[in-house]
Amino acid sequence: MITIVALLFLVAVFSLVRAFLYKSDYFKLRVVETRAAFLDRNAVSMISNQVLSLYKGQNIFKIPLKFISRSIETSYADVKDVTARIALPDRLVVDIKLRKPIALVHNNKYYPIDEEGFVLPAVAASGSITNLPVIDGINFKYGRKNTSRNLKLAMDLLREIREAKFIAPLDLVSINAADPRSMSFFLRNGLEVKIGSENFKQRLDALSRTLKDPRLIVDRIKYIDVRFEDVAIGPK
Repeated sequence: MITIVALLFLVAVFSLVRAFLYKSDYFKLRVVETRAAFLDRNAVSMISNQVLSLYKGQNIFKIPLKFISRSIETSYADVKDVTARIALPDRLVVDIKLRKPIALVHNNKYYPIDEEGFVLPAVAASGSITNLPVIDGINFKYGRKNTSRNLKLAMDLLREIREAKFIAPLDLVSINAADPRSMSFFLRNGLEVKIGSENFKQRLDALSRTLKDPRLIVDRIKYIDVRFEDVAIGPK
């Protein structure tokens, strides 16, 4: 009998608490806070206002958090991940993680591309993002993930170049990945480095040793070919 009474008491308490949570005006949505580093303030405000206009005044526990997250992800091409969560008593917090561009691809416009190969919205001809290296020779569609072998090789090369560090002062401009066998990259001073599609680390080491040669006058060189054991240098 004591057990039954205790169970009935717990059920009653649960029902009262549930009724309070789901019917009290205290838990109705009043504020939507969107958090997204590097996202334009106007875009942040627009997202918050859109969500609030749809669910303002609704019970905070009945709001479809997963649906909101998916809707924002599909609406903005440069959004990588969205998490919507409740902040009691009456707030909804939307955390947005943007895709980080690491290079540009282009046809008639320049499009940033992230490390996963996802093509983001086109950028203007000016701005800090246009200082990213350009990957040429890639067929792509905006708003989609590019899985081509050429792009993967170019991305691998870009990572190795960044890890090598010695190229940074010379300023990488572009990578030509149209033909992996003769893949090359260009530096700001116009020098072309023919590197192919394999053994990037070893070939970059060979390039580093070549550039350190005191007899080398870089301004008089058109290209350096590190695809073979004997480095070839082509004069202008």
